[in-house]
Amino acid sequence: MQEEKHNDALREVEAYIDECLQGNMLKRQRLLMAALSLGMQHVVEMWLHKTRAIKPGATIKHEFFKSEERKLKLAGMLTKNISSLKNADAILSISHEIELNRDDIIYGAPLQNDRVLREKIDYFFELKKAVKDATGDTR
Repeated sequence: MQEEKHNDALREVEAYIDECLQGNMLKRQRLLMAALSLGMQHVVEMWLHKTRAIKPGATIKHEFFKSEERKLKLAGMLTKNISSLKNADAILSISHEIELNRDDIIYGAPLQNDRVLREKIDYFFELKKAVKDATGDTR
């Protein structure tokens, strides 16, 4: 498992979130949304590694979580039935919420207020908590 790779990426994402929270998020909407999407991807992949549910060499893509068929898209990469994993429904649902409107936020017009970005940040930290609860990770 490449846990350190995931941890490094998550530290970078969280540092960027902190910077954005202290400044004007609207000026960084595109990069912030990309960072949240990337962070979600690493959190989910780490969860699957820790539960020994992912095939060696498999990589999770953020696009999997846009669709309502995310369980089907993940199935070919897993060694276990995703529904058998603790907090699976919550983790997949939160991941979907992070990915909703991702492309509109990154490629679309500037947002008028930061409400959506703050919601996405809240979902990201909710996802981390759900994975922590599912894996029993104390970090």
